[in-house]
Amino acid sequence: MSARWMTLTFALTLAMTLVNGLIFVSQLSSPVQAAAAASKILDDDAFIAGLTKIIRKTVRDYCSVGKKNGLDC
Repeated sequence: MSARWMTLTFALTLAMTLVNGLIFVSQLSSPVQAAAAASKILDDDAFIAGLTKIIRKTVRDYCSVGKKNGLDC
């Protein structure tokens, strides 16, 4: 292999290693940010009310379909 291709391959490998390193470091800080965002969402009463409404409707729909199909709800 010529020196030109070896240099190009080395540069590409180094660049990919740096990109993977940056992705790894950004994933380490993500859980902290996710926990902070989750606590803000769970403190929002409108979000909790909407989520409760969706869950109740889903359970109600499941139970009505379950009765038609002979499932005990």
